[in-house]
Amino acid sequence: MDFSSIPPIWLTPATSPEGVSFLPPPVPRAAHAVACVLHVDSSTPLVIEVEDSAGHVLERIPTNADGLAGLALPREAARLTLRGAGTARLGHYPLGHLALLARALRHGGFGRAPLARLKAAKRAARLLRRHLKQVLYTSSAGPLMGLPDYRRFRARHVGDFTEVPAGAAAPRVTFITSAAGVTPRALEACAKALAAQTDPTFRWIVAVAEGDSAGAASLAPLHERTTLLAMPDADAASSPAMGLAAALDAAGETDLVVPLDAAGQPTRDAVALIRDAFARHPDCALLYTDEEYLYPDGQPRDGAFKPAFNRHLLEAMPYMGALVALRGARARRLGLRPALGGAAVHDMLLRYVDDLGTDASAVIRHLPRIAYSSVRAGPGLPDAATARLAAAALSERRGVPVDIDPERHHLRPRYGVPEGSTERPAPPTTAPLVSIVIPTRDRAELLARTLRTLMAVTAYRAFEIIIVDNGSQEAATFALFEETRAQWPATRILRDAGDFNFSRLCNAGIAAASGALVLLLNNDMEIVQPGWLDEMVALALREPTGIVGAKLLYPDRSVQHAGFIVALRSGAGSHWFAHAPANAPGYQDRLVVRQNLSAVTGACLLIRRDCLDAIGPLDAEAFAEECNDIDLCLRARRAGWEVVFTPFARMIHHESASRGQDSRTGTSPRRTAERAAFAAKWATATRTDPHLGPNFLRNNEYALRAPSPQGSRAPRTDAID
Repeated sequence: MDFSSIPPIWLTPATSPEGVSFLPPPVPRAAHAVACVLHVDSSTPLVIEVEDSAGHVLERIPTNADGLAGLALPREAARLTLRGAGTARLGHYPLGHLALLARALRHGGFGRAPLARLKAAKRAARLLRRHLKQVLYTSSAGPLMGLPDYRRFRARHVGDFTEVPAGAAAPRVTFITSAAGVTPRALEACAKALAAQTDPTFRWIVAVAEGDSAGAASLAPLHERTTLLAMPDADAASSPAMGLAAALDAAGETDLVVPLDAAGQPTRDAVALIRDAFARHPDCALLYTDEEYLYPDGQPRDGAFKPAFNRHLLEAMPYMGALVALRGARARRLGLRPALGGAAVHDMLLRYVDDLGTDASAVIRHLPRIAYSSVRAGPGLPDAATARLAAAALSERRGVPVDIDPERHHLRPRYGVPEGSTERPAPPTTAPLVSIVIPTRDRAELLARTLRTLMAVTAYRAFEIIIVDNGSQEAATFALFEETRAQWPATRILRDAGDFNFSRLCNAGIAAASGALVLLLNNDMEIVQPGWLDEMVALALREPTGIVGAKLLYPDRSVQHAGFIVALRSGAGSHWFAHAPANAPGYQDRLVVRQNLSAVTGACLLIRRDCLDAIGPLDAEAFAEECNDIDLCLRARRAGWEVVFTPFARMIHHESASRGQDSRTGTSPRRTAERAAFAAKWATATRTDPHLGPNFLRNNEYALRAPSPQGSRAPRTDAID
């Protein structure tokens, strides 16, 4: 988008020992932070560092292809430094419509005729404001933009559970805590929060240093339900993990054990919520809740709303958060490993889930209600040292190297990667054949880019190409077919001259495929990563994975597909975070890690042959053009297969961008009818995608918080019924 018609407000240069620095826009003293969109006037993409007065970097923000960067500018910000810049300017945009319109009229070039000038300025301001909001929604300012709605949600829907299960309806809750590193003030606040519980069926085991009278005094509000474990050894007393392990050993086998960080506080209904969930679902083996992030002064910052059980997300980060209830017998048998320090609980949860085996997805429940609050401000591991411990433990358990995101401390197991390789995922020892099915009709210039980059760039070589030609007539297309067969002998051309039916064309290619894995690939792709197919194959080979999807980018390198959320917006659903910057973290960092989802796009979809045999091919009768890929994914999910999205397989999707919109927005009668058929089959009007949740707006793809729940808040699994 061209922003030259409305220039930003240019910032004042500031003295800096390194880089090019500027004084930031002012932040009101009463605010913790303000939403801000910066514009970098530079010929190359740069990184903006937000620094405080001592020079500490508060945030690093890569600029977009259009030079824009959104952020929540904290009041501690003293300067903004551009790294890698020779000469550059930095500005910011006002966010209000009237302020943008005034700037457009004052500084924009819209001609001299008053009415025409006003009309053009209004349109430019409206389009720019829409884009600025999009930039903010996909940046660290996203929670800040949603804070007014979250505050309304909080006032009405946090601490609002009024039922109290009977004593015999569910086991007692045992909170286990280490007081190491927790201030007496925080310990006392946590004790008061527990004393205020609506359900008294709990106890609290707290490991404290022997002779710690201040710690013991802090627990006075809950003296009758508190068990103090004196840690005589000085090293043990100072180790939160050792204290927590001792508290776990003291818990009852029939209890529901909840590791509790006393730096935060459970809501008044936390015990009732946990026990009610286990009373309603006696088979439940693990329950986790939503939580709330606070500013240091106790003011609400954001709600952390989580997906239902998500196997791959748990490997990447401890997404289940601060309040997780476990069956005492299993937790005690598995135990905590104190040597892992701050990663010990995450390690125990991974081992606990593995111990549940194939039943895990059926007996792990997410309770989409806030039951805990703390000043924690993100879902990941807290620091690099903890991430290294977590990575070592996961590597030992999975038998593969584990990479660490240096910025966000997320984990990435390198499935199928030989020891010592850091360049790219390598194929498994016995590389299964992948049958790549590409439906097409003429448009040789599009297909040529797909085929040539597929053959030239892809490192994984165990694939065959099956082109399903739907009545091409142009000589250039047939010449391309011959060129491809000459370069890649494992190429077949199937002819289908019937009316366009995407599902039928794909099914013809699937029927002719020889591979144990089938990749559906659009004819308008550009392969840009050597290891993209290695990554997808490695994930597909991990049962119970049935389908793997990739991250697709528009030619401007913004996001086209990073997962599909069912029942979002209207019809089948929507790609979430469309048009976000390629490396935008998304909500709770979920765009930059592997994760389970309900569906991924068929533009690049890898499916196992045994999954296809179990669920059948695309539905060519009901969904000739629309929703066929999403229907396929949901049928796989309903049959017990997992759908996995990976951001580590990227490619460029050209044709959707050339149309300027996603193909699902077409308005032909057939497409409209197919959307309606999908909505009826999968009840999208009332369905909440298990990998999003009921506490988000359904009419927005940027995970904006809703002022009130948009669906049931009952405990849920990841099942698709």
